[in-house]
Amino acid sequence: MEKEEVSQVYVRKARKPYSGMVLDSIFGLLIKLIGVIVVMGLLLMFVPLLL
Repeated sequence: MEKEEVSQVYVRKARKPYSGMVLDSIFGLLIKLIGVIVVMGLLLMFVPLLL
């Protein structure tokens, strides 16, 4: 029995305009920065309770 050769199909995301990619990366950084600020604020609020 012969094996049939299956051609691979490569799927990738459609290319975005450069400005869209830059905005996506900036928004990603902002979301991470906001998360860090929230965590730091919570830690600063609860550290006096732990001491």
